[in-house]
Amino acid sequence: MMQAHLGSRWRGLWCKRCKLCLHTLGVLIAWGLGGMVLGALSWGDLGQFFLLPVLAMGYGWAQNKTRRAAWVFGYFLGGSWTLFGVFNAFWPVASPWLGLLMWPAVAVLLVLPWWLIGAVGKDTPWVIGLRFLLSLCITALPPLGAWSLLSPLFVAGVLFPGAGIMGLLLAALLLALWSVYFAAVRVNREGILAALPGRRDGTRVTPSVTHRVTLVTHRVTHVTPHVTPVTRRVSGGLLLVLVFTTLIMNIFYSGRPQPDAQIVGVNLPWKALPRNVSFWRNVARQRRVTITAMQEIKRLPEHRVLLLPEGIAGFYFPNWLSNVWTARLQAAAVARQDVVLVGAYDITQGDIIPGSHGTHNDSWHYLDALNAYGNHRGVYASRQPVPLGEWKPWQNGSARAFWWRTGPDYLGRMPFAMSVCYSQLLVWPTASYFLTTGLAPKVILAPENHDWEVTPAENHIQHVALQAWARLYGVPVVTANDTAFGKGE
Repeated sequence: MMQAHLGSRWRGLWCKRCKLCLHTLGVLIAWGLGGMVLGALSWGDLGQFFLLPVLAMGYGWAQNKTRRAAWVFGYFLGGSWTLFGVFNAFWPVASPWLGLLMWPAVAVLLVLPWWLIGAVGKDTPWVIGLRFLLSLCITALPPLGAWSLLSPLFVAGVLFPGAGIMGLLLAALLLALWSVYFAAVRVNREGILAALPGRRDGTRVTPSVTHRVTLVTHRVTHVTPHVTPVTRRVSGGLLLVLVFTTLIMNIFYSGRPQPDAQIVGVNLPWKALPRNVSFWRNVARQRRVTITAMQEIKRLPEHRVLLLPEGIAGFYFPNWLSNVWTARLQAAAVARQDVVLVGAYDITQGDIIPGSHGTHNDSWHYLDALNAYGNHRGVYASRQPVPLGEWKPWQNGSARAFWWRTGPDYLGRMPFAMSVCYSQLLVWPTASYFLTTGLAPKVILAPENHDWEVTPAENHIQHVALQAWARLYGVPVVTANDTAFGKGE
């Protein structure tokens, strides 16, 4: 009889534990779904970056680290929804399973630094805010900044137009303070609820391994509310100052300047050359680009800068046949005092690496670059090519990244920033051009490559992101694209 009684009681306790687990799981799913809605709205077709502070608010309001992790993961999963189409477009043979697999895998990669930082320290309001601030900074800068998409710092272009790098810093501070403030409000609320009659003690019953029932009574521990009003007042006061600053800056912002009529972007709906094409096909593309560029500059007044799409000339290395075509373009542009910026993948030789059996292999890499012909000559390389697709530093034949290069590039005397396709979705590549004590860039040149894209989803969100950076830094943008959304020549 005693054993039957204990067994019945154990089963009852187990049912209670199952209900508790199901409730916890349901709460986590709800937080994750809420984050997904926020991510989809912020990074969807509308590109509503003004909603990004809600991520910080939810981060502070979440009751524990597990709910916080679910909230942030949901945000990155919902915000990266276009990756489903991106992977399927790049590798159509594996569609749709590759997209279904890689979409959540990339979301996990993006959220991982937030999870690791979020697991450190006690859940006090200021620690929560510090975690959010550290997560913002670490994922905005190299090396994590090389692939950390969907940064909440894009809200800087909405809140602090024309403020440049200072706007980025103010946006990071504002987001961190929102998380502090909402954490303080939540802690104060929990302290009040805990002080109500009948809410102070909780009893949990757990079965032991030997089937004896052990009653374990825990006093519910809440952060005492006597320190919370100070935290709430301080963070709230700082938030009011920043919100007032945001309102003033938006009221007096005169609008982003229009691009200089002398800089012209040319869209060419051509299919990009695959990497493994023959030398002769590359030369044929360079000939076609040369002829097209010469036709374009003849349609324009003199003293113009012509911007062509990213990688439109394919893989390029100096050789006598290619030099014939570049020499023709150079002569035509010089005669008109023009500059033609041609997107190409410039192959460069590295060190000679000893191979096996006494042989030697050429180590090579390439630059995702704009090659300038005409009145000004130069090679302007992208500071962050696409990871895994282009930038694979552990592998021979990788594109090069330039993490520590700061300040603008110069076209003659004109300083400019360059935001090449994928870089538009990151924080640091564009910001690095404005980290200067000299002249700031006067324009953002944005060569793009979307020939692989079947729908305009990824192209659209990149343009929204690019406009946010242009608004933050107060400069115009000139784009050149090669997309016809899967219908290029």
